[in-house]
Formats: sequence, C-alpha cells, structure tokens
Amino acid sequence: MHLQQANTSDWLSSSWHRSTEAGLKQRRLPEDIRLPQSILKQRRHQSSDLIHIVERNALPLFNQMFARTDSRLILTDIEGVILASWGQERFKEKLTSIALSSGACWQEQLKGTNAIGTAIVEAKPVSIIGEQHFIHQHRFISCSASPVFDHQGQMVGILDITSEQQQHDSSVQLLVQNMVQLVENQLLSHIPQGTTRIDLACEKSLLHSGWQGIVIANEAGEVVAHNQVASQLLDQTSIVGECIDTLFNRTSLDTPFVFEKQHLKQPTTKRTRSISASCDLHHGEQKIEHAWQQANKVIDKGISLLILGETGVGKGEFVKALHKQSQRKSSPLVAVNCGALPKDLIESELFGYAPGAFTGASHKGFQGKIRQADKGILFLDEIADMPLEAQCRLLHVLQDKSVVPVGSNQSYQVDCQIIAATHKNLEQLVATGEFRQDLFYRLNGLAFTLPSLQHRQDKHALIEHIHRKYAEDEQTICPHLMSLLCAYSWPGNIRELDNLLKVAALLASDEAQLTLEHVPSHLAQHLTSLAQDDHHKFITTNATKGTANSDLRSTVEETLLQTYQANQGNISKTSRILGISRNTIYRKLKSLGILQ
Repeated sequence: MHLQQANTSDWLSSSWHRSTEAGLKQRRLPEDIRLPQSILKQRRHQSSDLIHIVERNALPLFNQMFARTDSRLILTDIEGVILASWGQERFKEKLTSIALSSGACWQEQLKGTNAIGTAIVEAKPVSIIGEQHFIHQHRFISCSASPVFDHQGQMVGILDITSEQQQHDSSVQLLVQNMVQLVENQLLSHIPQGTTRIDLACEKSLLHSGWQGIVIANEAGEVVAHNQVASQLLDQTSIVGECIDTLFNRTSLDTPFVFEKQHLKQPTTKRTRSISASCDLHHGEQKIEHAWQQANKVIDKGISLLILGETGVGKGEFVKALHKQSQRKSSPLVAVNCGALPKDLIESELFGYAPGAFTGASHKGFQGKIRQADKGILFLDEIADMPLEAQCRLLHVLQDKSVVPVGSNQSYQVDCQIIAATHKNLEQLVATGEFRQDLFYRLNGLAFTLPSLQHRQDKHALIEHIHRKYAEDEQTICPHLMSLLCAYSWPGNIRELDNLLKVAALLASDEAQLTLEHVPSHLAQHLTSLAQDDHHKFITTNATKGTANSDLRSTVEETLLQTYQANQGNISKTSRILGISRNTIYRKLKSLGILQ
C-alpha cells in the first residue's frame, strides 16, 4: 500500500483517456456486467479469509465513522467484482441505480473512471470525487479506494468507501488506507514459517499502529514476508529472501528507524484462526471479543471455563470456535446438554456403564461422554440442571482425572478440557444448596458472560450477516424492518433471529427486498406492536417538544413516503409493511399534502 499518491491530474487524465479509448460515453450508463450467483458464491468462498479479516478489522472503524451517513464500505476482488458491502441500507438501494452492488464488475474499461477500477489499474490508492467520474450518472457519489496486497506484494482485492458527494472529504482516503493497512497486517498472519517479527517505524509513536512496517523472518534469518509500509520505509519493492541482519545493517546507516523485535513462539496462522473464529461470533461487539481473547489465553492451560449468558446467545458456537482454535482441535469436542437428559440416565450417559449394570443396559456397556472426550474438550451445557448426585461424581473426575463407569470398580484415566455453560445464576444456586460449592469453584476457573442480542452493539451487522446466509441474489432488508429488528428485545436471542431470517428469506425468495410482510405472523405481531408504540411515542413527544425532534420526524416521514411510493400508492400494503394503521397513514399523507 502506498502512503502517498502521485499528482492527481496525471493519473486522472490517463484514466479519462483510457475510458474514452474503451468506447464509453459520458452520458450513457454502461452495461451492467454482473456475475451469476453461483460464480459469485465461489469467488466469495475463495476470498472468505479476506472478507472475514475486513469484517473484523475494517468494518468497526467504518461503523464508528460512517454509521449514520449515506456511505458504503465495499470489498472487491482483483477484477473489480464486488464481493461484499456494508453500511447504510437506504444508500445501498440508491446505488443499485448505477449497479454498484454485489456481483457487479467495476473495472475501469467497463465503468469508466471510478475509484475501484482506477485503483486496480494504478495499483495505488485513489479518490474520485463527484465530477471526476467519467460517466455522468456516477457523479452524485464520491469514492476512495485502495488496493489490498498480500505478503508477497500481490494484489488480492480493493477496499472502497463510497459516499454521497457532499459527505466525502480528504480524510476518507486516509481512513481507507488505514483500514487497508490493518487488513494487510492481519494477512501476514498466514505465514506459517515465520519465527521472528520485526516492527519498524520512523518514530516510536507509530509503532503498534496501522502505519508500522512489519517484517517476518524464518529460523534462518531470511525474510519470508513483509507489509507494504516496510517496503516503503526500506525503499525496496520486495525484500523477501534477503538476510534480515544484512538488510537492517545496510538501511540503518541511511535512515534512523525505531525497531521492535519479537520471537513468534507459534506459527502466526494461529492468530489468523483466532480472528476468523472470533469474526464468526461477532461483528464489532467488544464484550464478545474481550471474552474471546481471554478464553484463547487459557484454553490450553488446563483451566476450566464457565460461560454464562441467556439461552440462545451463542454459547455453543463460542465453544466450537474455541475447539477449532485450541491445541485439542484434532481430538473430539463432546457436547452434553445436562438439562435435556433424564435425571436417572445422566450418570450413565456421562460416566458410562459396565455391561448389564442396570435393567435395559447394553450387554456391551457404554464408554460414556467423559471418556469419549479424552484428549479433547467436554462441553457441559446447562450445567446448573445436573443432579447433585452426578455433581458429586463429576467433582471426583475433575479431582482425580479418572472416571469409574456405573456398575464397575475399574477406573479409567481421562485428560479433557472442561467447559461448562448455563443461563442460570450458579452462585444463587450454591446459596440455596442446589449446586455444590466445591464443584462451582472447580468449574469457575475463568468465567465470562456473553451479552444478550438485545444488548449487543453489532446488531445491525449481525442481522445483515445472518440474512446473507439465506438470501437469494441481491435481496436486501428494507430500512423499516431493519430498524424494527434492531429494536426488538429478542427473548430467544441469536437462535430466534436466525430462525426468523431463514423463514423470512424463503418466503421472500422472489422479492428484491425483505419486508415486514415476510416475517412469520406471530413475530410480525410483536414487531407491529413495537412500530405502533414507537409511532405513538413519536406523536406524543413531538406534541410536547415542538421542533426538538425534527430530525426524527423527517426520518419517519421519509420512510413513510419511500414505502408508499415503492408500493405504487397502495395504502393497504404500506400499512402492512410499516405496521402502522391505515388511518394513521391517511392522516400522515394528508398532512404532507400527498392526499387531499
């Protein structure tokens, strides 16, 4: 990645010349070249690591700066095909008029001068502001894009921020470059042979920032990877294969650098797996990220984990991700739902039983879940529902690291990592005598709570992520439904959200947009009540506060008009989609002068 751009007029003139040579006309909207959905899915799969890294490292920055603006963060492959985009849904709909959406190809020769296509040709960051676009219909937007390079200096994609023209300034280009640098630094984690990492910068304050140079060397002291900032600081396009001592002895004579050297105890791919797994769990929720980082530090240290949180918050998915990240990933992950097993069978299910140990027992006996988890991870979900008798036996297993099957005198050594989870208050159960205090202390090595969906800060991005799993083609969620989904309390948490979006996407499989009418009726009623309550609060608040809520009024009126126009003036359909009574819509449209 380049920190500085060449003279703007030079590359911009060249780009316009190339656009003319390609036969494009300024006043004619180019043909919409779009990949078939099947091929687009293949490309997304091929770039899945890059997409995950962007979601984890670039998207939180984008959301922080642009969440309330008409802007989109766009990721393309090296051919300019849009793989994914995030941001304002209303603005996304506007961009469909110029085919700036997933699957569309924005090569310069197809779309004329534009940030994505021109950044590919120039292989450097570019900003195209309004009138600088070659195609007239593109001039209502401004875009800043930067190539993403891998550790070998090969371009792997383009990261772009597109905004309404008046909302775009020079700081956007710097933000894009900072995002790309963070992404490129994470891509370095794919280098398994790296044993030494050197961070370098012109001054100490730039170390541990997005602008530091990073050089990875192997055991022989040869450079195996570096980021683009390192290339610029060392004034060499590529330093792969050079001896690291010779390289820095030579360059230090000319330029004063600040260095930090660290030995990589494990292959840096571990960090990448951590990022990918963590990204699957959240999209910027700091409480989950904090829990993830803590759990990763102790998962291989023989410390029991206790995961707290409401039903459906994703405790099971968290454990699956930890298993994939841990040193026990090649051994089994055995999950037991203690609340789903009959009390008279839980001991035989957990500890196993000898042949003929009880009536109905298999003549072969049963190994038991604990022995099945040997060398792996045993996940005890809903641990609070375990009977006291079974709690006592489990405590002995944890103390002695051995298990005695029901009906047997023989003990078997076991080595397994214990992870327990519950939605109940274990300390309160200990106080009432319903849970053993000594077992609680054994399980409570590292305890953390996963937040409910209602209290997560990344709900918007999470809803989009889950919807993309089930949506056909370019289906989007209408802004009004998105606002209702974000405001809903979600008593069933992620499990409830996932089920809703799966069903709704199927019901709307032939529609370009997911609306309230596609939501299953039982939940649609809750969302409708929520919408009516919000509308009532809106009317009441504005009656008492006058113009204090003018921005909110404008938003409500704009949503109403957009939905009314999108449905060709059909008030009944508008009422169903917005969850507002027909009388209220009539009254509002009259006040706006739409109806007489």
